[in-house]
This record gives sequence, structure tokens and C-alpha cells, in this order.
Amino acid sequence: MSFINLSAAGSISTLKAAHYSFPRADRLREDMVWMVTDYYAKASLRRPFEARGLLVTGPSRTGKSTEIRRQIDALNDGSTIMPDGRPARFVSVVLKGLLSWKDLGIHTLDQGLNYSATGRLTQREVWERVVIQAREQGVIGIHYDECQHIFPRVTGEARAMILDSFKSLLKQPEWPLMLILSGVDSLVQHITSEEQLAYLMRPISFPEVALHRPADLAEMVSLCHAYADKAGLAFDTLNTRDFYERLACACANRWGLVIELLIDAFVIALNQRASEPSPPHFCLAFTRRTGLREGYSPFSIDSYEALFSPQKIFEIWEKRRAAISA
Repeated sequence: MSFINLSAAGSISTLKAAHYSFPRADRLREDMVWMVTDYYAKASLRRPFEARGLLVTGPSRTGKSTEIRRQIDALNDGSTIMPDGRPARFVSVVLKGLLSWKDLGIHTLDQGLNYSATGRLTQREVWERVVIQAREQGVIGIHYDECQHIFPRVTGEARAMILDSFKSLLKQPEWPLMLILSGVDSLVQHITSEEQLAYLMRPISFPEVALHRPADLAEMVSLCHAYADKAGLAFDTLNTRDFYERLACACANRWGLVIELLIDAFVIALNQRASEPSPPHFCLAFTRRTGLREGYSPFSIDSYEALFSPQKIFEIWEKRRAAISA
């Protein structure tokens, strides 16, 4: 017997492939257009210039990385031609764990530019190769994701050196590089401590779900109905403010987790041949995701606010995700 439930696999694929366009995606695209247009105009003059960058921050699992990579994929589709006649190209580098500036350069060469740094190179030589490889490959910008990882426990002097180095990439005379630095909110404090770097970066915020804001409540309603439509399910019974508040609580007020739980609950409903999802479907999806005992969730308890702290729920989500990834 096959271990693959083809019906469930098809539903998961359909829902995972769907993309819900939040208003913040339009803001991000507008700012990327601003950044690349500025670069194009200055590069056309054939003289040294300063590139610009974006500082994209917000709590974890609010969708920053997904939206940035989607915009980068669109930029890299070959339709944006730069003054040197080559198509624009942006690369992404994910920071995991504490890195020195030299380690970041080696990581940039390897992950972003597909270049293996061999031999015993100095920090300066590593970053010279980053610029050389970027120029040769037509790379005009780098996205550093989870950028806060380069700052923990560094001294004031070390932080100043890192910030000055980011600024130097934007001002590189041979080949300026646009930067997108993304991470949690603490990243803002680091970047803004260097006035010249902060001036070159345009800030964009990806906030948590806050259903007291009418726009967020409307977005939650639209999101749930959009995924229900994609799954071929009705969404009438659960279309209440009470349910949306329970859903936000269960997902620690993170838009990315809301989408994950919607997909899980809808697949369970489809497997049970239900015409629309119900609280038990969401309760089961939540306990499977978090490892909490079956039936114990914000969808099944009246006084859930007193028992479920968004921060604690988020920590449970992340621990489970880390355990599965290990």
C-alpha cells in the first residue's frame, strides 16, 4: 500500500502554491522600484555613486522573507536591463548563527555568488572578491536575511565596523551594491546607530496581526476566504470576529503562521469530506503543529485568552519547527 495520500497531497500542493497578496507587498515593490530606479539613473552617468538600500523589519514569521524573495524573483526575470546591457540580478544570503565580517564575506561568495573562496584569504581579500564576482556576474544587490544574527554580543567597536562595512558596499566605487537588510525589530536599533548608513536605507515595517485595527480585521477575513475558495470550501460558519480572534491567538499574531494553520485545517476538512471547516478541524491542526494534547487549543476553550499567551505559543511553534528541521 502506498504511503502517499494523493488527494491530500494535491490539496496541500494547491494551497502551498497559492500566494495571497498583502498590501505590504505593494509597498515593498514600490520601494524596490525606487531603489533600482535610483541605481539605474546613477549608473547611467558612468561615474562613482552611492547605492540605496531597504531595511525590512518585523517579528519573525510575519512574511518578510517570502515577500522579499518574491520581489527579487520578479526583478531577476530578465526584463529589467541595466545601463551596461545586462539584466538586473539580485542575490539572497541567509544568515544563520553568529558570523564575523570575514565569515559573512565567505558566506556571500558561497551562497550568493556560487564562488568557492579557496586558500587563506584576509578579510579584505574576501570582500574584494565579493565585489569582483558581483561585477562579473552582473549582481547589483544583495539581500541579507535574518541580518540581526551578525550583531549579537558584538562590542560597540565591532558593531561600528560592521555598519561601516555595509555602508562601504553601498558606496563601493568600482561596483556599488544595493542592500536589502531584513530581520527582527532589534535590527532597526543597530542600523540607525550609524547615521550615514541609516540615511541610505529606506525602512519598511511588517507588523504583527492586530485585529483592533479595522484594516487588519478586514485582511484576516479576506485571507481566510481566499484560501477557503482555493480549497473549494465554504467559509460561512466561522466568519465571526470571535473565530478570527481565536485564530490570531493560536498563530501568535503572525501572518505567516495564520497561513500555515489555514492550510493544515483545510486539508483536514477536505480529508474528512467536509463542505466547510469547523473549530475541531482548526483545533486538531493546532495541536498537531504544537504538540499540545488533543483538544487543548484556543478553538476549544472559552476563556482561551487567560491560558494562551501569544509569546508562549510562538515559542512552542518555533521549538516544534526546529525539532522537525533537525
